[in-house]
Parts: sequence; structure tokens; C-alpha cells
Amino acid sequence: MTTDELGFVLHTRPYRETSQLVTLFTAGNGRFNAVSRASRQRRGGNQLRPFSLLRLSWRGRTDLKTLDAVEAAATPLVLTGEKLFVGLYLNELLARLLHEHDPCPPLFERYQKTLELVATATVVEPVLRFFELMLLEDLGYGLRLDVEMDSGEPVAAGQRYLFFPGEGVRVYQPGEPVSHLFKGDQLLAIAELQFDSEEVLRSAKRLSRLALEPYLGNKPLASRELFRRSAVGE
Repeated sequence: MTTDELGFVLHTRPYRETSQLVTLFTAGNGRFNAVSRASRQRRGGNQLRPFSLLRLSWRGRTDLKTLDAVEAAATPLVLTGEKLFVGLYLNELLARLLHEHDPCPPLFERYQKTLELVATATVVEPVLRFFELMLLEDLGYGLRLDVEMDSGEPVAAGQRYLFFPGEGVRVYQPGEPVSHLFKGDQLLAIAELQFDSEEVLRSAKRLSRLALEPYLGNKPLASRELFRRSAVGE
């Protein structure tokens, strides 16, 4: 079986002596792995680079496909500095959270648009927070932040709430742990994807990490560790 489709490279690593094992994200086939044979020896470099929209052809009946052809479908995006780490983080989220061969065309379009926004944005934090929250929605783990999960009452701006990943928010009771504590007005702003203030952005970052944690598992994200090492000059 041969398939021709638009896609992105999420990750590559050496495979045997001359080939690469490539994790791909495509519009119609979702995330899957493929072997690119002898791609490490080709003259003129390798087109299997992250953040570039590619036209891909592959074949194979097993889960591990074989790439037949790769060509650029658009001008490659160049991400440097902080934006490079953001791109690597997006790719790692998709590589770890998406089920194999489970297509999600809206997410593919959102990912492509997010890369374009990251490449041109002056401030990338709001773009990143939007993607994280919408990714949870696309995967069926969407957050309900405007309603109290026990009573069904609307979240009040002047109240404080505890966030429970996979469940929702509940009114905070004095003496409870505060690690998952959020102000009502911040939850409402996040629910509306309104990231106009630094305080809301900080809360959205903390909430997104808490929400993604159960699905990412215990293994640390390599992109976060790379960014940390870069920030401290290791």
C-alpha cells in the first residue's frame, strides 16, 4: 500500500547504519513511525527536518512504514532561540500524547497554524497556552473551568478553587493543600482563552502543566530539560 499525504516530522533518530527512524504527523493518518532508508548519506542534506510542511509518500502494511519520497510543500519555517524550544515542546507533546494512526485533521491544521504563529510572534506564551488547552480538547480531555464540579454552580470571580486534573474545579476549603489553587477570575479568563495579563498567563501555564501531567506520565519532557539547560548556560 502506498500513500501520498501532507505531514510534519516530529522526531528523528539514527536507525541502523545509514537510515533514520522518523516520527511523522500527517493530516489523514495521524502520528506514526517510518523508516527513511539511506537518508543520512544523501547529498544535499536531508529534508526530514521539523517544522517544515512536507509531501510524503510511504508504503507498508505493518505499523512501521517505509518512506518512498519526501518533498517540501511550503517554505520551511526557521525557529531559533526560545521559539526553537517551543517548537520542540509542541512536537514532543504530539509524539507522546497522540495515538498511533488516529487522524485528527483539526489538530493538524491547528498545529500548522501554531508553528506559523510561533515563527512570527513577538510573544509566544499566549500562542503556546492556547495550543495546550485546545490539544486537551481535541484529545477528549477538555477542561471545564467555568462550573464548580460538585454543585454545578458557575465559577465566581471572587472565589478560590482547587483544580483536579481530569475532573474539574471545586471551591477551596481552608486548610486544604494550595498547590492546585486558582482564583476564580483567572479560571474564567483561561476558560475564555483570554491571556491579556501576566498573572493569567502564569496561572494558565501552571494549570496546563497540571492538566497534561496525567497523560504524559512520569517521564520528564526532554524539551523542557533542554530549555532549562540552555537558560542556565550548561
